[in-house]
Amino acid sequence: MAAWVVASLLLLADLRGDLQQIVVRSGVEAERVGVAVGSVDAQPVYRHGAGVARIPASNQKLLTAAAAILKLGADFEFATRVGLTPEGHLVVVGDGDPNFSGRWFDGEPNVVLRRFARDVARRGVTEVKGDLVLDAGRFDDVWIHPDWPRDQLEKWYCAPVAALLYNDSCWDVTVRPGATPGALARVRVEPALARPPLDNHCRTVVRSREHVVHVGRGREQGLVVRGGILAGSEGVAANVTVPDPVLFFGEAFHAALRAEGVEVRGRVRRGRARNLKAEVVYRSPLARTLVPLLTNSQNLYAEALYKRTGDGTFAGSGRIVLEVLKSNGVPTEGLVVADGSGLARSNRVTAHTLYAVLRLMAERELFVRALAAPGEGTLSKRLRDLEGGVRLKTGTLTGVTALSGYVTDRSGDRRIMVVLYNGPRTRKARLLQDAIARRLADEP
Repeated sequence: MAAWVVASLLLLADLRGDLQQIVVRSGVEAERVGVAVGSVDAQPVYRHGAGVARIPASNQKLLTAAAAILKLGADFEFATRVGLTPEGHLVVVGDGDPNFSGRWFDGEPNVVLRRFARDVARRGVTEVKGDLVLDAGRFDDVWIHPDWPRDQLEKWYCAPVAALLYNDSCWDVTVRPGATPGALARVRVEPALARPPLDNHCRTVVRSREHVVHVGRGREQGLVVRGGILAGSEGVAANVTVPDPVLFFGEAFHAALRAEGVEVRGRVRRGRARNLKAEVVYRSPLARTLVPLLTNSQNLYAEALYKRTGDGTFAGSGRIVLEVLKSNGVPTEGLVVADGSGLARSNRVTAHTLYAVLRLMAERELFVRALAAPGEGTLSKRLRDLEGGVRLKTGTLTGVTALSGYVTDRSGDRRIMVVLYNGPRTRKARLLQDAIARRLADEP
């Protein structure tokens, strides 16, 4: 046997042994963790519980992103259309684009809609005698998955998903103390194009134990702010989901049209498009969507792309994602695809399946570069001692932690790691994940 073959086998044996010791010494229950590690051009060199289906949390987004690239193509663009009907209505036809936000415009969410409205005005449309009609028929009207936590639906990570989306389907609220103790708090709500009615009952307080601010939905599509804000404090920021994402988009676009000199005489309502003329199209590339989805783990982006890849429903899109992966050679035993973000606890995936997905996508830099590097996104506080070549996706729910992706070792070879854990010792499991990543990065 050649000397280089013997050396390679010894290195593999060392790696397997080291990984096994990391798992054993981690302090987590061995039966609750699934691990698959190997090179991008081979099957795993180390497996532990890799065939057991587990809750993936946001590692589900790896499946969503992969299926979208495979089915829609790397050059896919969301295309939101606006045009006039023969009856004089202006219709917006949604395509599920989640990028109508300030994320790409220095945090200013009004810019993109103002630009869209300006394009309409440039087509010679200065007055709409009819209504502003919102066609969100690309997706169904089930905006919230039934398995999402019902007591957290006002949180940004539970934002409702529709075919027309604006500002992540959220109001951005900042609460600051008033000028004097007892004064009403100063409340700022963005975006300015779609500010709701505000019911402010929050007072400025001087005792820290009274510094409790609640921001939530109020009556009639509005917001309510209650509690106390500490005098001299920097304030409190919150993101509250809107009850109707389609109407939210419509009201904001109506305001943007007016600001750009387009007067709509009728009302804002839902409807369907037909025989449009003077059409304007706003496009967003897939690459723009993948970065918030994978680096920042933005759930709304995942759900919008999931439904756009599928048939516009949660259940039907799950079947299509599964079919796309299976047709591309990914083993799907035990796989349950309930939603696109991983927020639903009914999702299930094995480390074996995730490893196969990562291996399939390893040469697609659109996918790889959208994953978080140490010090950014969901890895902002993890693995910062590692240098370039680390691209990973985190996953976190109560009793769930996951870390999967790519680690480039010292010789420049890209490795795949998948670590899924379901159990009570999530802190120790995260240390286990980080230890595996560091071991791979140090591999000669």
